[in-house]
Amino acid sequence: MNSVIIKPKNEILKNYVQYFLFFEKTNHDFITYTTFPNSNLCLAIYTENKISYDNQNNLCKVNVGSAFTSRFYGFHKKPFQVNIDASLSQICIIFQPSALRAFTKESYDELMFSDSVFDEIFSSDKNVLEKIFEITDFSKRAEELEFLLLKKLNNNVSDKMKEALMLINQNNMISIDELSKSLKISEATLFRLFKNNLGQNPKSYLKTLRFRNVLSDLSRPNNSLTTVAYQNQFYDQAHFIKDFKIFSGFSPKKLAEKISVNQKDLTWIYNKD
Repeated sequence: MNSVIIKPKNEILKNYVQYFLFFEKTNHDFITYTTFPNSNLCLAIYTENKISYDNQNNLCKVNVGSAFTSRFYGFHKKPFQVNIDASLSQICIIFQPSALRAFTKESYDELMFSDSVFDEIFSSDKNVLEKIFEITDFSKRAEELEFLLLKKLNNNVSDKMKEALMLINQNNMISIDELSKSLKISEATLFRLFKNNLGQNPKSYLKTLRFRNVLSDLSRPNNSLTTVAYQNQFYDQAHFIKDFKIFSGFSPKKLAEKISVNQKDLTWIYNKD
């Protein structure tokens, strides 16, 4: 399976989209891959595939279908496994945290269970997707997606949400109490702010962000587990390993042996049977 990551060229769009990810698979051989909890939301668009998504077990099955399907993936607390038993042509739009609010005011709860998200937010005209998937050059396909996204951009992201993310970027070890006090709002208001604008509560977001920092540090050569733990303010090795296994299903040492990193952005376990 071919996988290509292309980052937006437009400076404005970079604030809302981290990258575009394209998957192409021309045969029907079975493959499976596993990704891990992330702070970003993924809009996945498929052509001629049937998608079975088990939200309880974090399992997605991709089989032969006959129509366009689009859905969101994200807010996982455990590893996310994808089983592909068909040919595949897939586009993933990886949004920055809370960036979806710049394109729609629809409820996250409703959007996360829809299998026609692209139609609901961007265009119900099937010719739009047909035109995009007909473009075989991934760079040009990304340009077409950028043009479409920029047309729909309305920048409705809450100023308070932007401030919260800025504070977290400055100190990703910030506590819920420190964050709410810095924003001059109650913890209950902070919870609603995150749920409405980002789709998950602040505690889950900060835990996920911490895990992703650990995962990034682990993928760097010559980084010992002790160093990684202290860099991310884990001062108890048992606590570090326990927290990490909840998110990844493996101990830090075991996962470091299994993962591969695609173009510095996609960290996954890829298996071909």
